[in-house]
Amino acid sequence: MKTEDIKLFHKVVEFGSISESAKWMDLPKSNISRRIKQLEEDTGIKLFHRHSRNVTLTESGNRFYISTVSIIKDLDQTVLSLQTPEDDLQGKLKIMIMPVMLNKAQLVLDFMTLHPNIDVEVISSPYEQDLIKNNIDMAFRLSNKVSEENLVAREMARETFGLYASPQYIAEYGEPQSLEDLVEHLFIVYRFSNGQIFDKVTSKNGNIIQPKSSLTVNSILLMIEAATQHKGVLFTSRRIGKQFVEKGLLQLIIPTYAPIMNLSWLVHPPRHFMSREGKAFLDFVLERQADLLYPDSELIDVLRTPFNTQQ
Repeated sequence: MKTEDIKLFHKVVEFGSISESAKWMDLPKSNISRRIKQLEEDTGIKLFHRHSRNVTLTESGNRFYISTVSIIKDLDQTVLSLQTPEDDLQGKLKIMIMPVMLNKAQLVLDFMTLHPNIDVEVISSPYEQDLIKNNIDMAFRLSNKVSEENLVAREMARETFGLYASPQYIAEYGEPQSLEDLVEHLFIVYRFSNGQIFDKVTSKNGNIIQPKSSLTVNSILLMIEAATQHKGVLFTSRRIGKQFVEKGLLQLIIPTYAPIMNLSWLVHPPRHFMSREGKAFLDFVLERQADLLYPDSELIDVLRTPFNTQQ
């Protein structure tokens, strides 16, 4: 029984099919099928039920998968720790960062300075990817929630939020005095990386208010810029909104509405499934990430860089 074949078996389980595994691992399907069959012969266990388009684990296969994942991880870490000094990381890291959170990439650069032999790939995308399937060690996400049960999601920035509109928008459409008034106003809708949208607000007594909308975006920068150009009501953190209010670009409306929320997440597999490099980077991030908030004085420049600020 070869450990590499057990690792291959893990990938087939995670991808859900031999064809998908072959595509992502750049291996012939015949090679994967042969090695899985050999593993079944070596173990004396039928690992998969085979279907026309996919494979599903047998009961014994599921038990074998659960038992061997941690064994293989521990074996890999033991071999690596014996090959290199404890503080000399030489493996690979794959990190995903949403574009609006790219300041978090400074953590990656600082970590690489401490560990110059490490190999890092950074993916910047507004869309979520399956961490397990794509071998991603960690993701910085902007989302209303993290629903994957097999991942650890850590809150990064619990903040007070509020509603804002430009002075010109208020002059044209009037200033809403209550959340219920929002049903007569345009609301700039935000689409999170998981595809869900933020298009309504909830009052203290639990009533859900659905404003009108004509613009949906998946970019924080575009959402804020649209509000400064009078396209509707904006929902954003008070820390950001304050800077635009001070510049006369936005105005806080319905100030009694101040929900405290977290929309920023650090997402990763359970620690016992992470590589030595992944664990080291996680510890580094948890120690340092609070230092990477943009200074309040720089927020407007950061958020408006892609746009012409000459109104």
